[in-house]
Amino acid sequence: MYSVHYCEFSKQNPSTDVIYRPSGSGDWLFLLFLAPMSVTFTDHMEIAEAGSCLLYSPDAYQNYHAVGNFRNSYVHFAAGEDSPVSYGIPQNCIFYPASPDSINRQIKTLQAEYLAPSPHSEEMTDLLLRQLLITTSRLVEKGRHPADPLRIQFQQARLTILSRCEENWDIQRMCTLVNMGKSQFYSYYRRFFNASPKDELLAARMDRAKNLLTNEAMQVQQAAALCGFKSICHFTRYFRAVCGCTPGEYQHQAIRR
Repeated sequence: MYSVHYCEFSKQNPSTDVIYRPSGSGDWLFLLFLAPMSVTFTDHMEIAEAGSCLLYSPDAYQNYHAVGNFRNSYVHFAAGEDSPVSYGIPQNCIFYPASPDSINRQIKTLQAEYLAPSPHSEEMTDLLLRQLLITTSRLVEKGRHPADPLRIQFQQARLTILSRCEENWDIQRMCTLVNMGKSQFYSYYRRFFNASPKDELLAARMDRAKNLLTNEAMQVQQAAALCGFKSICHFTRYFRAVCGCTPGEYQHQAIRR
């Protein structure tokens, strides 16, 4: 029988969180990434796109963190004498199911049962978890194959840009990361990530700014500089447009929480 030890649906973590378990968690861990993640394996690193999954075995090396926002759904579970591998789901590697939304809905149902147990809840969570694994197995067959070399090159460039968002990233510098011209770079970036590099860079800077402003000792001007904004006026104007308040007001509200 499968037993759920912990389950979260659409969990939002601080963008700075790093999950690092070099000896595994002791549980099977099923992850659905709802935002891009940098995942380090023992021999390489990959960018897991939103909508990708990962099934860690109990003793597998775990090391992942967000490229921008940190959002995922996941289930920690014990398998007893069973094994999720029997369903044909890849383990300890990133895979792309055909319909991640279907998987996420099933995790939501499983979480509801886990958080509010009723009579026969153990049997129900066992059934719901098996349903999740079977659904995932079927969707893996219809999903796309791992990223091609050019996509991987762009994923690595994207990780460099967003993880070092405070640096001066003009378009020419971005292009040199993949050795392409401006128009070609923009075209491939939008095809792979459905966003422009400028929009993602600004979003990453805003995420970092909001995190910094939770510290009451942080000056607004200092936070702006640490996030790559050279102009405090530009920072304040953009912050208000995104958050609906000034950086100072956001900091005050964050500290009072």
